[in-house]
Amino acid sequence: MLNSIVSFCISGEFAAFRDPSVTSNQTVYYIPSKSAVIGLLGAILGVERDHSLGEIYGGDYIKLFKKTKIGMELESDPRKISFFTNHRSLKEPKTKPFKTEVLVSPSYRIYVKTDDSIMDTLYAALKENDFKYPPYLGHAYCPARISDAKMQEIAVFDGRKFETSSVILDESETYNTRFSVTAEPVNDNSRIIIERHLHHFFENEKLERRVLRHWIPARGSAYEVRISEKPKLSSYYSLQDGGKVVCFY
Repeated sequence: MLNSIVSFCISGEFAAFRDPSVTSNQTVYYIPSKSAVIGLLGAILGVERDHSLGEIYGGDYIKLFKKTKIGMELESDPRKISFFTNHRSLKEPKTKPFKTEVLVSPSYRIYVKTDDSIMDTLYAALKENDFKYPPYLGHAYCPARISDAKMQEIAVFDGRKFETSSVILDESETYNTRFSVTAEPVNDNSRIIIERHLHHFFENEKLERRVLRHWIPARGSAYEVRISEKPKLSSYYSLQDGGKVVCFY
């Protein structure tokens, strides 16, 4: 059975997807979390933020999150740079150095699988560059460029061995200990990055959080991936215009 998805390229001069577990300095990830991508889609579609002091996420954001799965490719080979500023204490006459990291020249392809009504609106906004709020890469000082929007067809892929350039969600450490994933480079220039992200997902209508590994082929590197069993938190689909396998989560 074929399904339709939207994909697009997003890039910028800088990106700052912060690690929420680090508060004294700003450490950044190579890729955005799913929560950050849903926030980006919400900005494009005009999903309003919740400004109350209640739940951390607003109701419209939660609805969008529940209906949407995303896939991702890191098309660039970005590097991190750091700079330091001095923050002055309000309690005593001294300053404290503060480190800020940013990614330089990142580029991603984002795949979006959601309700047809949302997908049609999203595709139209992407094609026309008609965004309710300006998109950015993790922070307001990192404006984003969006290009090459496509409507594509996909089919469910049930294999345990495949070649991919997409990010793989590894649920083995803290969610499903029976699950395992291995990746072998297709050529000598392939590069893979492994990051642990706080991943949000819904289970039995409840928002759950787990720190999970993300396997990230850089600059579009191709890897031959093997998974031990069908994952619970993600699904694999093959694109009909080329057969590429993408992990959606």
